[in-house]
Order: sequence, then structure tokens, then C-alpha cells
Amino acid sequence: MSVALSQMAGKGQQVPGTGLDAAFPAHDWIESCTLLKDRRGGSIIGDVPSARRRILEMSRGRCTFDVSDERKFGGFSAAAARVGRVDFKYLSWSSQTQCETETFRSRDHHVAVHIPLRGEFEASQTDEWIKVRPGEALVVSAPGPSRRRWEGHCDLLNIMIEREAIEQSLTRGVVDGVPDLLDRRPLTLIDLGGAVTLTRFVETIIHDLNQERPAFADQQAGMHAEHVLVMLLVKSLSAAAERLKGEEKSRIAPYYVRRAEAYMREHFQAFIEPEDLARASGVSERTLYYGFRTYRDVTPMQYLKDMRLINARRILIEAQSEGGRVGDIAPLVGYANKSQFSRDYRLHFGETPTDTLRGPLR
Repeated sequence: MSVALSQMAGKGQQVPGTGLDAAFPAHDWIESCTLLKDRRGGSIIGDVPSARRRILEMSRGRCTFDVSDERKFGGFSAAAARVGRVDFKYLSWSSQTQCETETFRSRDHHVAVHIPLRGEFEASQTDEWIKVRPGEALVVSAPGPSRRRWEGHCDLLNIMIEREAIEQSLTRGVVDGVPDLLDRRPLTLIDLGGAVTLTRFVETIIHDLNQERPAFADQQAGMHAEHVLVMLLVKSLSAAAERLKGEEKSRIAPYYVRRAEAYMREHFQAFIEPEDLARASGVSERTLYYGFRTYRDVTPMQYLKDMRLINARRILIEAQSEGGRVGDIAPLVGYANKSQFSRDYRLHFGETPTDTLRGPLR
């Protein structure tokens, strides 16, 4: 049993499913991550524009940051280290107003594991928000934009695993439900109290990163650590997939919704009317509308618009170094009107297509 685990257990606090404290490694992890910040990171005090730029740089242009009232923003600290193909990022926030980030994830992008160490946050990849507390890990892997919001003091450990590392581990054995969970489910919660081995291994890594000569800084040792970490995460996701299997049976979309989605994926660049979707799905427009509202929480045409905008953002990010033009990109995602495309894009992502095309250092 780890020192942190022993201390918390000795205090009689409870972890769901194990009889131990729900945040059993949190205090120890904050101490280790603070040391990591002092060694490899830095702080920004009360300067929202600088915090925005730093977050854009750390996320390679994929994450935006905003606050409700800039006068009440206290500060932001960050540190980062890499083990194999895994990035460990410690983020610490102090704010008396609501903060929010939005991250765009392409289909081949990394899998993110967000672990709150102090404070809690809410996250969403659809219209539904879920709360994440210390003692839980949030896995974000499905493509598209995801949002996170919080207020007050919030310490967060982000573990970013390259998609290739996950897929290589999955090919070494059949893991029922995990690939579908990664590709389709917007957000997955893991109870760290029920994933003690995973939790202890993460704790071992962040302790090692604070050493003068970290063992996992060695390339071969780092790749072994990456493999163990990924396999432990996959095991936890497999358990989550089993739990969700029964819960989601009633949420499996009927064939006609899936047919309409397939048609959108193949033809989103073309002009599409509701009757086109109904014809492709084999049901009436009314039935299709009901199906999407019930199983996707949006109308068919809104679903199509979201798909177009997500693809547009992917194309814009990929074109940042190629000198692309917004006018050229709009027709590639089914927009005949550049002005309408720009309005929809700004409403969806909080910035213009030109902002995205210029990249994080605009």
C-alpha cells in the first residue's frame, strides 16, 4: 500500500468501492506536481491574455480559454513532462469567476485523461454536462469539441496519450467494448477507487518525474512505462464498457438514425435537405426527426451542421501551415455561403475560421 493510501486509510476516510478515501492520492500528487512545476513549469498571475496564449501553445492550437470576468481571474500555473508517447501536464488555477476551456479533438487525436486533484469541474462533449470530482478520472476520446468549466481553485493532472499507443495495445488482444467506447462515447468516468493499480502506477510516474535523473526519461524505460499505463487504462475502460453495456441498451440508436448518420458522413460536402436524409434512412421526416431528438438530442439538420463544422475545424487546423483560405474551405464542408459558414463557425467554436487558420500565435 502506498504511503498516501496508508495515510488516508488511517484517517478513516472512504473511497467508493474500496473502503478508502475518494481522493486518496490527491494531497501527495499535488505536492509532487508542485515540485514538477517548480522544476519545469511556470506561473501567470492575473493575466488572462497570457494564460490564453500559454494554453494555446501547450495544446498546439487546439484548446481555447475564457473567463466570465477577467478582473476576478487570479492566476494559472503549468508544468509538463513526457514519458514515451504520453504527456503529463499539471495545471493549477485560481479564480473567483467561472473559467472555461474548449478543446477540439480530431478522430486520430490523443486520448485525454483528466484527473482533478483539488476542486471539481464540469465537462461536456454534447449538451449534457457531468461533474468530475477528486477520486475520479474523466476519459475524453471521441472526436469533436469538448468543454470544461470550473470556478475557484482547481488543480488538474492531464494525461495525454497518443492515439497510436492506445491502438497498438488494443491490437495485442481483444478488449470487448473498448474501441467503441473510445470512438463513440463522448465522456467516460473511471472511479479511481476501483482502479487502484492504475492509480498507484500514475503516482509512481509523477514521483519519478521529480527525480534529478528520472528513470522513465530513458527512452526504453519510458516506452515500457507507456505500455503498462495504457494497458491499465484499457483494463479500466473495459470494466467501464461492461457497466455501460446494460445501461445503454435502451440508448442504442435505431437503424434509420444510423443510416442517416452514414449518409451524412459520405455526403456532408453536398447540398442536403431533410427529405434527402429521410429517403436515405427509409423512414418519414417526422420519424427521423423524432429518432434524432430521442437518441442524439439534436435535430437531423443540426447534427449535420455540427458534423460539417467539426470537419471544417479539422481542415483549417491542417491548413495552418499551407496558406489555405476560408473561401476555399467552406465549400468542402457543404457551405455555399462563406458568410453563413463564418457565422455558424464562430457561434460553434467561439472564434472565426480565419482565427483558426492563423493558428495559436496570431
